[in-house]
Amino acid sequence: MTVLDTRRNLEVAEARIDGAVHIPLHELPGRLGEVSDGEVWVHCAAGYRASIAASLLAAAGRHVVAVDDDFTNATTAGLPVLRP
Repeated sequence: MTVLDTRRNLEVAEARIDGAVHIPLHELPGRLGEVSDGEVWVHCAAGYRASIAASLLAAAGRHVVAVDDDFTNATTAGLPVLRP
């Protein structure tokens, strides 16, 4: 399973999920080949960009889960969030 972070570079610089692949949404159409095969869990800051990214990946035949939640809940959910 791959976790794909579609937030902007500035957002990722503040905090990120350890091990997540970072491809900003506006770059994703040209970088789909960089996303590993298998299930992809897509997140952003609040869910909007993740839903768009999930649509792009699904159209490319990928098995995708869009995380529709606020990124600030990642720590509460027990995810390994890294901060500088």
